[in-house]
Amino acid sequence: MGREARRDDHLRRQALRRPERGPAPAPDLPRAAHPDDPQLDLVPALLPALRRARRVHQVRGERAGREDAPRRAPLVGPGPRERARREPHAEPVLAGRGPAPAGRAGSGANRTGGGTVGAVLYGRDTETAALADRLARAREGRGSALVVRGEAGIGKSSLVAAAAETAADFTVLRCTGVESEHSWSFAGLQALLLPLAGHLEAVPEHHACVLSRTLGLSPAPDKAAPPGDLRFTVGLAALSLLGAAAAKRPVLCIVDDAHWLDPDSAAVLLFIAKRLTAEPVAMLLTVREGYAPPFPTPGLDEMPLGPLDDAAAGALLSDRLGTLPLDARGRVLRSAEGNPLALLELPAAEAETRLAADWTGARSTTTRLKQVFGDRIGGLPETTRTLLLLIAADDTADTALVLDAAAKLGAQLTDLAPAEADDLVRFQGGRFTFGHPLIRSAAYQGAPVYRRLEAHRVLADVMEPDDHRRPFHLAAAATGPDEAIAAALEASAECASTCGGLGVEYATFERAAAFTPEGPERGRRLLRAAEAAAAAGHGPKAWELYGHITRSTEDRAILARATLVAAGVAAWNNDVRGSYRLYMEAADHYTAAQPEAAGYPLFRAVELAWQTGDFSRAEVAAEHAERLRIDHSPWVRDLATATAGLNRSCAVSVADGVAALRRLIDIHVGFGDAVSAEDRAMVAWWQTLLGDIAAAEHTAATAVRLARQTGAAGALPRLLMMNAVTEFHRGRWKDAEALAENLIDLAVEIGQLIGTVKARAYVLAPIAALRGDRERVAELADTMRELAPADTAVKIDVAEGLLDFSLGRNEEALDRLMAGFDSTGPADIIQFVPDTVEAAVRAGEPDRVTALFAWYTQWAEATGETHSAALVARLRGLLAPDDAAGAHFERAAELHRDADGFPFETARTDLLLGEWLRRARRVTEAKSRLRSAAAVFERLGAEPWTERARRELRAAGDAGPVEAAPDLAGRLTPQELQVVRLAAAGLSNREIGEQLYLSPRTAGYHLYKAYPKLGVASRTELAKLGL
Repeated sequence: MGREARRDDHLRRQALRRPERGPAPAPDLPRAAHPDDPQLDLVPALLPALRRARRVHQVRGERAGREDAPRRAPLVGPGPRERARREPHAEPVLAGRGPAPAGRAGSGANRTGGGTVGAVLYGRDTETAALADRLARAREGRGSALVVRGEAGIGKSSLVAAAAETAADFTVLRCTGVESEHSWSFAGLQALLLPLAGHLEAVPEHHACVLSRTLGLSPAPDKAAPPGDLRFTVGLAALSLLGAAAAKRPVLCIVDDAHWLDPDSAAVLLFIAKRLTAEPVAMLLTVREGYAPPFPTPGLDEMPLGPLDDAAAGALLSDRLGTLPLDARGRVLRSAEGNPLALLELPAAEAETRLAADWTGARSTTTRLKQVFGDRIGGLPETTRTLLLLIAADDTADTALVLDAAAKLGAQLTDLAPAEADDLVRFQGGRFTFGHPLIRSAAYQGAPVYRRLEAHRVLADVMEPDDHRRPFHLAAAATGPDEAIAAALEASAECASTCGGLGVEYATFERAAAFTPEGPERGRRLLRAAEAAAAAGHGPKAWELYGHITRSTEDRAILARATLVAAGVAAWNNDVRGSYRLYMEAADHYTAAQPEAAGYPLFRAVELAWQTGDFSRAEVAAEHAERLRIDHSPWVRDLATATAGLNRSCAVSVADGVAALRRLIDIHVGFGDAVSAEDRAMVAWWQTLLGDIAAAEHTAATAVRLARQTGAAGALPRLLMMNAVTEFHRGRWKDAEALAENLIDLAVEIGQLIGTVKARAYVLAPIAALRGDRERVAELADTMRELAPADTAVKIDVAEGLLDFSLGRNEEALDRLMAGFDSTGPADIIQFVPDTVEAAVRAGEPDRVTALFAWYTQWAEATGETHSAALVARLRGLLAPDDAAGAHFERAAELHRDADGFPFETARTDLLLGEWLRRARRVTEAKSRLRSAAAVFERLGAEPWTERARRELRAAGDAGPVEAAPDLAGRLTPQELQVVRLAAAGLSNREIGEQLYLSPRTAGYHLYKAYPKLGVASRTELAKLGL
């Protein structure tokens, strides 16, 4: 029987056999699986796919010499055969797990292995109760995730294993992060979700396709995964799969040693963990603190697991190890410092060394435990140490592979007996496992360097040439650059790219570059790594790789692309000036290598010059494009013209600036569906600058849907920003706030600092200011100043000026608002010109805004928008003598009616007109205008404006209550409001979930919470509300 046949037979037996002992069933047969569960019929049907995923995953091609062989699955990490029976290591008594009750299977003399089903935990009552509460909430459909953090041996795994033992009514899914699999795309996700493959038919077809490829169950595609952020596309598909499984019974996901997860799995699982609100799903993640990679979990609940108290530590020591001499017991307790694993391991060291003084020194418990394990390994025969080293070097613990490699080094399976007898290693579920990750570290790091290199070399030698692990073992065995190894690693990175594993892709390209000899290939591979890192949202890594590229190559084409990456990272971090400089550098590189390609960075440079208000820099970029005579030079020139014309520059008229911007909009709109989501965001911004709010609203909303469908998460913050701005203009403040909050959450998740600042500056803070909310404005301003760099172009002070204006502090308001218009880039705040002019009039200083009003008037006339003309007419009334003001206010009111859809600005015009009518003793007309204005202000929650309208009403002799239309939107949370809007538009829960990155069940949860608040009971009634 050949190796492939033996492995298939072994896989079949593995998948159909339950473990004989251990705290929990293996992942492919979840605890409490019912006989009629479709999962139980999967093994025979999936065997061919499992075999494909087990073997090397390449883009396309047939097995050598076999034309009828199936195409292989893409690189997604170790195959299901290697992972199907993986059980997490159990930290024995680590939470203070006690002995098994009489009559239950126990762990015998096992000092480092897991305890037994039903065993108690010492000193963890509070933590156990907290986990029980999580499971109870999941049973009720209120899912959540919890991160358990603590040092090695402190009891994290035992704590979550104990929780799993109480989850008899749950489907229990498990995966364990493994250091050696850190560079294999979606290895952890595959281990966790493969048992749910039978539920793929219950999720939307496109989600099933994404997951089939990610889990290695479908052949490799003919082309790479579509561009987009895999956290969102794969994450939403995985969330759908968990939701489908949870429809039958709750699901418990246990992710052990999450710090060793491959970055793609980690990103997807963190995405899921934040979106379990309405799912009957609980997720428990364990993370080691110290001596492990950092694993930040922003937005998730955490449970720090500290040492056992003295009483629990003493009880554990007594119950598990019996009586120790009093002095020895004291030394063990002091040295262990409450660490359960140390309490079990140190007594042996005490017996041999009496725990010398250095055991109680400054070294960490982890270091001490590694020494204990290292000493135990050091006392084993050399052939046993060889086998342990091989198992540690390839932690997939492929039995056939390890034994083949051992034979080349003069060892065999029987040589493992001493380590097995000492509970250092076991054979479970058809694979070798260490009793604890620290044993693996001790076995590997304790070996001399030459032995470690030899182990990796031999493992690579016995692997089949196309095994996806082989390049990594070759790399680990190398001591210097090697083009063959670099090429093999590059092929692995290409496979990761095929299935969309961007996190692993950049890491593998970087490693390939490290093994590349000096020359152009090193720069090229570093460039691929930098581009993949940026696409994966790892800005700091992309920036670091950019630095390596500039020091590694003089190839101008490579430097141009690398500089584009760096410019994008700088822009994300709100370093606008730095980003401009880098785009200009990229243009210089392209000028030397590929002149026609220089148009893109020059165009982006002008866009950034706009944001800083540095018109000279915009002109430099435009002139550069014109010198090159490239096809896109007119675009660059038009944007430079718009930059100057719309930002109060004397060099270009406002009319010319508006005309240039219209040309750019028409060009981009003319490309139709070919325009990317990122460019649509730019078009929406331009349309807003021209006052065409309806067009901007349509462009942004359409682009948001496109970005969500294609996974273009990087474009979403800017698109949501434009969407929120248009809602603000339209007087739908609750919607604007909901979009801005969504934008901030998303920008934080993908690392776009600039989005979090602008959402606060141009949406949340102005709304709070117009409502007169001092505390909210102060809080937002403080946050913006903390996040934004000192030279930011974002107008943080504008909201504080609006607050002053709303509260009647007109002098202070004028100073703050004029500071914004006198600085760079005033076009960004052109919507606040009417507030500034009115503040100047009320402060008795209209001369200060003469030039500003003239600029605004030219802009309004050039754009031709009715709404803008209405605002100009209102300002003319404010600046005119009182006897002439009424005609301007009445004209403004007529134009507002024609424009429609701007309730706040219409109400302000009605307020001014009502005040003038009262002064003109046209009281009846005044009351009508003032009541209309007061009702709008009250509905929006604009308290200062409501009070001003009521004051005028009282002066007109009307002291009656103002009946505002019910603010239905104000009754909902931001998330509920977004869901209700989409439901009212006819979208299903599934479609809503895809739009908002929620599961269908979570979308339904928010919808049905909103129904009683709105007084409706169905979608039909909801649509009639006209929200």
